[in-house]
Amino acid sequence: MAQKEKLQCLKDFHKDTLKPSPGKSPGTRPEDEAEGKHPQREKWASKLDFVLSVAGGFVGLGNVWRFPYLCYKNGGGAFLIPYFIFLFGGGLPVFFLEVALGQFTSEGGITCWEKLCPIFTGIGYASIVIVSLLNIYYIVILAWGLYYLFQCFQPELPWAKCNQPWNTHRCIEDTYRKNKSLWLAANASNFTSPVTEFWEHNVLGISNGIDDIGPIKWDLALCLLLVWVICFFCIWKGVKSTGKVVYITATLVFP
Repeated sequence: MAQKEKLQCLKDFHKDTLKPSPGKSPGTRPEDEAEGKHPQREKWASKLDFVLSVAGGFVGLGNVWRFPYLCYKNGGGAFLIPYFIFLFGGGLPVFFLEVALGQFTSEGGITCWEKLCPIFTGIGYASIVIVSLLNIYYIVILAWGLYYLFQCFQPELPWAKCNQPWNTHRCIEDTYRKNKSLWLAANASNFTSPVTEFWEHNVLGISNGIDDIGPIKWDLALCLLLVWVICFFCIWKGVKSTGKVVYITATLVFP
């Protein structure tokens, strides 16, 4: 009997305290607003859509690209000890808290905290700011990857040899590096690879100093614009479009 009373209290709490806010809220269906119905948030088409979306958040650029670099920079295997401590001690509990809070309240990242405790609303705003800054950061890396993808559609890769306009006299090809007698006789610190020079002089266009910002890289700017357009069409219909996109984006990293 006591168990039934507890369940009834939870149901009443969900209906009265955590009911969706009146008016327009993120995820509200436009047809409900037009007909004057009570706003309802969109739902995932299936559990697999949600699982793949979560997996895509876990296994992203931060894990595939940045984590090995940080692991190597901070001591290799020793870095994994504090990493797993904070992962299981803080990361996963906070993740499950956010997921459970979002499912239980059926609210967005800001309004869910407001329904739980108004003083916690700042947590929602801070999360949005952090995610926005991370998206701006990682979208540039995606633009670099798209630029490299376009450069691959050539008979000869532009970073394979030292015969490109951006190469310097310090550029040494791999064939020279494989010749041990010549390589040992030279000062290796005075030379760079065509891969490095393609990255620094062609992709980034590194200037001589902070006082010289250099010209706009229109090819990279177009790649950045294209990536933003792709991201827009991936999320413009909410979970309906995102749930289908993750079938590709969340599984590509595993092969």
